Amino acid sequence: MSTANYRTLLRTPGAAAFFLPAAVGRVGLAMTGLGIVWLVHDRTGSYGAAGIAVGCFAGADALGGPQVARVVDLLGQRRVLPYVLAAHAASVGLLLVGGPVLDLVAATLVGITLPQLSAMSAARWSALLRGARDEAALPKAFALEALANALS
Repeated sequence: MSTANYRTLLRTPGAAAFFLPAAVGRVGLAMTGLGIVWLVHDRTGSYGAAGIAVGCFAGADALGGPQVARVVDLLGQRRVLPYVLAAHAASVGLLLVGGPVLDLVAATLVGITLPQLSAMSAARWSALLRGARDEAALPKAFALEALANALS
């Protein structure tokens, strides 16, 4: 019978240090697309323009996410994530400045630089629990990840 539960998982040395910030960060990331729609619609008065901007964001996220993941796999999260976060913050700032063409460019940059916190957190659990005595610890950690995603 498994003794691992969410509390036990979060007491694993180092677990709370990456899981809790990633869980909070997911809330903002989950709202990015909707925020772009509201921002661009408010600025332009057009849901069409807002839809094109959020389409640029989503397409760039779909294309950029795997590329960022390759760099993370090559260099490690600790070396890559600060730069991705800085580029993402700068891209969001550019989107806030806005303008008809700038909205599309900025939304694309926001998508390309979107930090893939869920995937990075799951990878951290895999490394942290490798060789754990409790064979059910990793599936429970992934269940905790799924719960954090659903709540965000």
